[in-house]
Amino acid sequence: MKKEDEHMIEDRRVRKTKKAIHDVFCELTKEKKLNEITIKELCAQADINKSTFYLHYRDIYDLANSIQSSFVEDVCNVIREYPYNETIEKAPEIWQRVAKKYFRDSNDIGMLLRRPGMQSMGQALERGAIDAIMNKFVAAGMAKDSEDYFHHHLYVTFVINGYVGVLREFDVSEMEAAMIEVSKRISTGFVVEIH
Repeated sequence: MKKEDEHMIEDRRVRKTKKAIHDVFCELTKEKKLNEITIKELCAQADINKSTFYLHYRDIYDLANSIQSSFVEDVCNVIREYPYNETIEKAPEIWQRVAKKYFRDSNDIGMLLRRPGMQSMGQALERGAIDAIMNKFVAAGMAKDSEDYFHHHLYVTFVINGYVGVLREFDVSEMEAAMIEVSKRISTGFVVEIH
């Protein structure tokens, strides 16, 4: 077997193991607070041994932080795909993509936003999305100490907090319709320009 093939099989195994860990973690957070989840029960339900868990994570909190970081980075990467001047206009498309990827059912990673002990996930998502958008304005030439930057930062903060609030509050079955409705209403009332 070639070295590349071995590497691909290993990567596939690692992805499969991490997915099993993440899936069980999401399931356990439905019933338990973060500090009540044990590695022993997580490993038993994921059908892995503890040493496999420790190959990837230090403890439950490291697992939660890893899931949170990956989720926030993925959402920010979707936002970064759009030019700064289309961020508002394309908001319905951006948030529909996020909802379809992370909020399809009650076991999806996005649903962790609603779980006890995972409040930091929503805060990290808000901060990451705001920074991703504001960095686009700076890259396009907006000075951080300008009045334009202040006004855009205020508006972006308001909008992102609103989106994350919708993600926290609405049922999965209502998620797509809720995100489309919010996005359309927001996108029709504001135009973003750099002066």
